[in-house]
Amino acid sequence: MIIYRPDEIRSVSGARKWTLVYGRRKTGKTFIVENYVKYDLYFFVNRDTTILSKTDNRLLSYEVFVELLTAKLAAGGTVVVDEFHRLGGRFFDLLHSMKKNGKLIVLTSTLFLVSRLISANSPLLGLFHEVRIPIISLNDCLASLKHLDNKKELMELAVVLREPLVAEQFGGEGTARRLLAEVLIGSVKTVPALIGEIFTEEERSISAIYEGIMRSVASGKVVSGEISSSLFSKGLIGKDDPSVIQQHMDNLIRLGILSRVPVYGKKKFVYKMQSPLMRLFYYADERYGISERKLGKGEAGRIVDEIMPRIVEDNVRELLAERLGLGEAVAESGDFEIDGLLLRFKEPAAGVEVKWGKRVGEDDIRKAEANLGRLKLERRILFVPDKKMLKTDALEVMDPSDLRAKP
Repeated sequence: MIIYRPDEIRSVSGARKWTLVYGRRKTGKTFIVENYVKYDLYFFVNRDTTILSKTDNRLLSYEVFVELLTAKLAAGGTVVVDEFHRLGGRFFDLLHSMKKNGKLIVLTSTLFLVSRLISANSPLLGLFHEVRIPIISLNDCLASLKHLDNKKELMELAVVLREPLVAEQFGGEGTARRLLAEVLIGSVKTVPALIGEIFTEEERSISAIYEGIMRSVASGKVVSGEISSSLFSKGLIGKDDPSVIQQHMDNLIRLGILSRVPVYGKKKFVYKMQSPLMRLFYYADERYGISERKLGKGEAGRIVDEIMPRIVEDNVRELLAERLGLGEAVAESGDFEIDGLLLRFKEPAAGVEVKWGKRVGEDDIRKAEANLGRLKLERRILFVPDKKMLKTDALEVMDPSDLRAKP
């Protein structure tokens, strides 16, 4: 299924200067540029550093590539170089020395290179307008599912289609949970490769730390202290200190693999995985060891059922914050927790409770009323699969139909 992504298309095609397009593998970088951006020449750099001209399907030497690229840019044309990091230092030196004529669009999925390019000491700093391509937005997925009437299925399908790898395999039939389970079964070896060339060869020795962070977050260790303790127990870091992994955490956020949500009233954050498929895989592998054995349909379905409510909860909180123009946060205090707090100037303006079971009953409503009633809020929102027949004077009840239309 192809999901139209107007914001990302506008960000890439609307830039007037040289543009760096980056993000982890399989987020749609190449698809967006190839199909929605006007260009004169498109080059793809292979792993062996040979260069394919996708404009006329020719394999080029580096010298011919440079000649074509510099001539077209000098004439004011638009040139795309996909996986440009594979060309290494000599190409970076060339870019630094060139006059900034024309429009050059370079694509990469390498975290190390992105960190270098936008660091304060980079010789290429300031040359590029930076565009990060994350997973697909929930807004765009909801807009692409206008035909669905089942509200719960609408929400779950929109959430799982945020992962482009899942969207590629969706043919318009089946439930979201079945689709996600099938993709999990068929991707046990593929999912770890989604981060692909994030790590260059000189970083292989620390790539285990990045994977350890993702595994910890997916398995429920979402505070930096818990994450560092987990990595220390596995021998991945030398001491149990969150500061040791802070740069790694920042790098994963920068690339769009993790997001960071503040805990209201406390000087700490919780970390969440952006991709529902990556979150599902690492959760399932940490808890059930699925990468070491054959995974059956029944077990895959049960694992999806376990984690789906939490994935929906995070997506609802994120989207409501965006829709209402408020900051996203979570709250925890003593014997109660609130699924989401939405902040205005660091003060809570709205609270969100998400109930995503098969049936939302009176007990669920009373608990949400009690939790949200403990704070002074302008809006108290209860989000459910279907608000029909639910009655409460204390809460504003919302369901996926309230999110379908982007304002």
